[in-house]
Amino acid sequence: MFRNVGSKIKTLSKVVCWLGIIVSILIGVIFIASSVISGENMIFGIIMGVICIVGGSIASWIGSFFTYGFGEIIDKLTEIANNTK
Repeated sequence: MFRNVGSKIKTLSKVVCWLGIIVSILIGVIFIASSVISGENMIFGIIMGVICIVGGSIASWIGSFFTYGFGEIIDKLTEIANNTK
């Protein structure tokens, strides 16, 4: 469970990034569909849906940089520790 923690963190980062992108797309599509179905404030709903899709996807992608980078740091430190033994 505690072996190869760096690679597990990097894998978790990728999974969370893709889940965030998928959820952003789903919520954006729901915004767009509900505004089209209701017929009220259709332009506002479409704009909010597109903002949610694009903004949420970008935020998820950028947020994954930090966790992936942390996993990379742990991998490199483990490699350095093994080489100095």
